[in-house]
Amino acid sequence: YYFKKAGKGDRHSYAQLKPDIGAPGRSVSAIAGSGTGTEGFGGTSGAAPMVAGSAALLLSANPALTPTEVKARLINTANPNLVTNPLTAPGILAPLSRVGGGEVRVDAALATRTAAWDAGDPLSVSLSFGAPRVTGTTTLRKRVVVRNYASVARTYSIAPSFRFASDQAANAVTITAPPSVTVPANGSGIVTVTMSINSA
Repeated sequence: YYFKKAGKGDRHSYAQLKPDIGAPGRSVSAIAGSGTGTEGFGGTSGAAPMVAGSAALLLSANPALTPTEVKARLINTANPNLVTNPLTAPGILAPLSRVGGGEVRVDAALATRTAAWDAGDPLSVSLSFGAPRVTGTTTLRKRVVVRNYASVARTYSIAPSFRFASDQAANAVTITAPPSVTVPANGSGIVTVTMSINSA
């Protein structure tokens, strides 16, 4: 599950949630030279350039952003309310293993005054606890960086939640965090998120 970086003491986990983010990947591509024509351009071949273009727009607007900040702003502001089949009503929420943080929304990423990422593994951004083998009750902790881009201090409310009610009802996992964090103007704060796993 882990790869040790050459010459460094840190490790990168490959037991993480992927993809990080989704993007439209069908019937959204302009036909070069047509002016208004579109055609299907499916899968990652269409989605990847949309996310790359979104990152380029962020950097164009603010070249000082780090790769972690660009990735965090895109993931944090994505639309997570995607369904497995949009033609059905009301639709079933797609699992995170299909959409990651959601579908990219570059306008929201440009406008956001906040970003958050995993302090221990900033290149992954997402808060992944991996796939631990546990017995009894095991408690894991992660530290989250909360970055405030506003020119005034801000207090953020924190409310852990589950994507699916059935996961919460199983009582196998409990997520806790402080109720709020105050972050100074143009500064960062740290929040510790705790996950308790009941293997029973």
